[in-house]
Order: sequence, then structure tokens, then C-alpha cells
Amino acid sequence: MPNRSCEVPLADDWKLKFAGQYVDQGSVGNNLLQGHSFSGHQFGIKLDVPVKKALFTAAFTQAWGTANLQNPWSGYPGYTSVQVQDFNRAGEGAFLLRAGYDFPWVDGLSAYALAVFGTDPDLADQFRQNEFDFNLQWGPKKAFWRACRCVCAMRSSSSLEENVDNLTDFRAIFNYVIKF
Repeated sequence: MPNRSCEVPLADDWKLKFAGQYVDQGSVGNNLLQGHSFSGHQFGIKLDVPVKKALFTAAFTQAWGTANLQNPWSGYPGYTSVQVQDFNRAGEGAFLLRAGYDFPWVDGLSAYALAVFGTDPDLADQFRQNEFDFNLQWGPKKAFWRACRCVCAMRSSSSLEENVDNLTDFRAIFNYVIKF
């Protein structure tokens, strides 16, 4: 999957970063992954705008082909792949808006909020999805606390199909690395 990016400096604190990606995926040989021939494609564009301690991001992806993009051995690398949904189904487009901030008065404290709005995929039994995430993370860089990482994440994912339960999830994670 090719990824390309470039930076455009507007001022000392403003450097627009544009990026693009393209995925071309298909079956080969004995069609062992799906049991039949398939192809999938995706392109994406992304704009990052850092402003001092804040980062604003907008991204768009569009998938198409005879099947959803496959990722049986890893995560999907699309710009709109977030905590719950990947937005990588055939015919599905997705638009992401994200705002993040590094708090200067607390070492290692950062937060972001994002929203991804999907379109209807090609398959008749699949429906448009949206996802909204909020993440607060503390990963200090000093002395004893350097090996510590705390994450609190709230996410909500919804399908715009009737009679489908929406997902709301809250996680608090504390990690401490002990080196041997």
C-alpha cells in the first residue's frame, strides 16, 4: 500500500501536512483466503494541521471492488480506521474529523476527540455506520513514571439500520513496564 505525504509551511506554528494512500488487494493462486476470486481497492486522503500543542485532522477514504477489503492477519491501515470500525467495506466512503491536544502543564497528558461518518456500502445487508471517540492519555516522560501509561477511552459506534444496538464503550487501562 503506497503512502505519500508532503508538508506545506504556512507559518512557524502552522505546517499543513497532506497525505494520500492507495490499496489494491486481490486473490491469487488457489484463492485460499476466501475460497473464491475477489478484489478490493481503497484510496484515502488526509490533512493534518498542527497549531502549537493542538493537531486537527480531516481525512476521507473510499473503498470499492467485488468484496470488502481483507485484513485477517493485522489491522486495516486506512486513514478512517478507528477504535471500533474500519470503514473498509466495498462501496463505503468515510469522512473523519479529529482534534487532539497535548496539555503543556501536565507531563505526557494528551486528549483527542474524533468523529467518522460513513456512507452506505454496496452490499444490501450492510448499512451506514458512524463512530465517535474520545481518548484521554497520560504517558509521562520523567524518571520513575516514564514506564507508566494510563489511557481512558470512550467510544460510541452506531449503525443506521433499524433494530440494531449501538455500542458505547468505556475503558481505563493502566500499564507499567518492568525491564528485566
